[in-house]
Amino acid sequence: MKCLKCSQQNEDSSKFCSNCGGPLQLVSKKGIPVWFWVTSLVCCLVLGGSSYALLDYYFENKQKSETAFSETASDAENVQQVSIETIEQKQLEVKQETDRVALIKEVQQKVFTVITSYGAGSGFLYKRGGYVITNAHVVEGEVDVIVRNSKGKESEATIIGISDKYDIALLFVKDYANVEPLAVESKESSVGVEVIALGTPRGFENSASIGYITGIGRNMNFENFIYKKIYQVDAQIDQGSSGGPLVDAKTGKVVGINSLVYTSETATNFAFSIPLYSMLEQFDAWAANPLTSTQVLQVAGVYDNYMPETTVSYDSALEAAGQYIQSFRMYYENALNEGDFYWIADMLQGGSKAYIELEDYVNDIAGQGHTFDFIDNIVLDVTYENGKYIVQMNEKFDFYSANGEYEYFDRYKTYTITKDNNGVYKISFINIH
Repeated sequence: MKCLKCSQQNEDSSKFCSNCGGPLQLVSKKGIPVWFWVTSLVCCLVLGGSSYALLDYYFENKQKSETAFSETASDAENVQQVSIETIEQKQLEVKQETDRVALIKEVQQKVFTVITSYGAGSGFLYKRGGYVITNAHVVEGEVDVIVRNSKGKESEATIIGISDKYDIALLFVKDYANVEPLAVESKESSVGVEVIALGTPRGFENSASIGYITGIGRNMNFENFIYKKIYQVDAQIDQGSSGGPLVDAKTGKVVGINSLVYTSETATNFAFSIPLYSMLEQFDAWAANPLTSTQVLQVAGVYDNYMPETTVSYDSALEAAGQYIQSFRMYYENALNEGDFYWIADMLQGGSKAYIELEDYVNDIAGQGHTFDFIDNIVLDVTYENGKYIVQMNEKFDFYSANGEYEYFDRYKTYTITKDNNGVYKISFINIH
């Protein structure tokens, strides 16, 4: 073994150098070989690294476990929250349904069937003092009528107000002078409001139908009445519902007077209701200063006939042809303002000149923002020639262009009407004079 001090070569079994006497083997101060400490140090480092790895693995998995537990707990809380919300929603729906039923029962006590000498309609208690609102067309030509309540009790009623311009009338019923009336809405309602229509459709008294206001601001003329800014509703309303109240399902206030029904073989029926807020001033004026019986009859006289007696025969078929054109004008106004030919398509003879021209015209102006406000649609004469009805009309309307320009039109037109195989009127030709 070579001496580390003097480089003398010695035997391997020797512990000291034969030359200088120095030790031949490295020894620590405590007599432990250095290689032992080096080996121990390396082992410690290896084991220490493994320990750190094990610790990292432990803490990492511990964190994952805690996260998984937290997520599981969160999911459980969410499920519980959803369950609570579902229960609360169902409880709310039950409460709303209960409130709605209670509201209908309460309102029905102040809704009446209005019975005249020629038919029946509906009405409702409007103002303390025994004042009942209905449509003018329900009581036209009458002075005294009968109102029947939800329990079948009949009371005498007198017409104290009726309009020849708007489809409204006011009755006085002494038996209800001290009964609290229905609450009324004094401002315009909006699209989407849930409503309840009450009345006597097709003779089914005390009927209630739930729906929504699906349109506002509709303007139309029908049977010599002007309907301004009326509500369009999808609640089921039928003949006999006229004059009944349209009630806000949330507030319980009357928002409208059910007045018109749109029916079509190809579309879902919907109805129109006169906004009550727009007529309150007139009803209050009649309540304060009632019309006399003579005045009521004088006003009602304009409803008796749609055509001047001097120029038109009152043959029922001729009168019906004239009324058909007046109805067409109402839907034609909607077609123009909404840019939708659908409104009048089924009233025109397919493939006729009238059909082609009006379809092109309505489609051309669709979406341009113009407004048509029909004022008068007066039937001047109706004749029957060669299997066709010839209806002469005087039509007046206001036109507002999209850029705000205004123009007044006073036109005379002749409509040619035929009947299809089912006996339904169809317009085939329109001539503007």
